[in-house]
Amino acid sequence: MAFFSPSAIASYLKSKQFREFVPDWITTGVILTFFFLVAEHAPPFQRQFTLDDVTISHPFAVVERVSGIQCILLASLIPLFTITIVLLFKYKRGAFTSQQQALHHLQISVLGLTLSLGVSGVITDILKVWIARPRPDFLARCGPRAGTPLHRLVDPSFCTAPLGPAALTDGLRSTPSGHSSISFSGMLYLTLWLLGQFKLVQSRNTPQHLYKYLLVFLPLLLATYVALSRTQDYRHHFFDIIFGTFIGVTFAVVGYLRYFNSPVSDSCDKPSGDESSTESLLPH
Repeated sequence: MAFFSPSAIASYLKSKQFREFVPDWITTGVILTFFFLVAEHAPPFQRQFTLDDVTISHPFAVVERVSGIQCILLASLIPLFTITIVLLFKYKRGAFTSQQQALHHLQISVLGLTLSLGVSGVITDILKVWIARPRPDFLARCGPRAGTPLHRLVDPSFCTAPLGPAALTDGLRSTPSGHSSISFSGMLYLTLWLLGQFKLVQSRNTPQHLYKYLLVFLPLLLATYVALSRTQDYRHHFFDIIFGTFIGVTFAVVGYLRYFNSPVSDSCDKPSGDESSTESLLPH
């Protein structure tokens, strides 16, 4: 792990290449802070519902197949670990001219990943509290008081919240699915990054081995499982999964193309543009 040496890192942190992207890191840090401290805890609109709505009458799953924390860890650590290993491998093979170039490539890769995850999370949470659609297991969370009208629209004030106030509030955060958006923002970013690093979708005379494509698209299979597990746990409707997936896919593409060339370009394994003049998210 030569380019992880303290001297190499210290030298890179003092370089113009790193300083160019400090505003991007600050912006991304603000987005992540807002996501974890504000958006995740924002109260949703108190939308009305009826007790005879079968779409929200499913049981409450005490044990989830993939918890929220597990989802975030999978979507962030798997891409981070994979990106680091691939760049170490390329460094050992002489793909970089210097330690600083390898570190810069790693920084750009992680920045794009972090931005994709952060923006996807914030957009998803904002829409959750605005839409405030009841989850499929909402009535189990609600525990309606005796005598609540069966065929009339009521609001959460008629609930006894047998699972606790937090579970009741979270029951109105169904659309879109956060598991879907977070999973696909991280895993599709990784797939795009791998396609670019190994130049797998360029026009060429020599075809690539099939196993390479299977490995590169494997993260999307994991993201699909995580997303669909939310319907198996009755935490989300199928529309929530589709909507969340759309958000994750959108910002994975935006985050990747923000810092890297298109996977079909000749320089798809390089950061986009000239490194000395790359724009940041905030003006310099």
